[in-house]
Amino acid sequence: MAFSFVGLIVVAVLSVTLLYGAAKGVSVMLSLFKSMQSGHATLACPHCGQQTSHGRGRCDVCGHEL
Repeated sequence: MAFSFVGLIVVAVLSVTLLYGAAKGVSVMLSLFKSMQSGHATLACPHCGQQTSHGRGRCDVCGHEL
């Protein structure tokens, strides 16, 4: 079964497109998984009173340890 030159180009373009889509999908899934792990819970900093995330262990506003 012989492929024509145009057929080979079409197959190559489709392969690259599918690989790009798969890589993009994996990237999106990993970012969603990472955001689920860190959570989006916030708390009030005892030093400045501003709302901050507790993921880093430091206030996002004043920088003091939580």
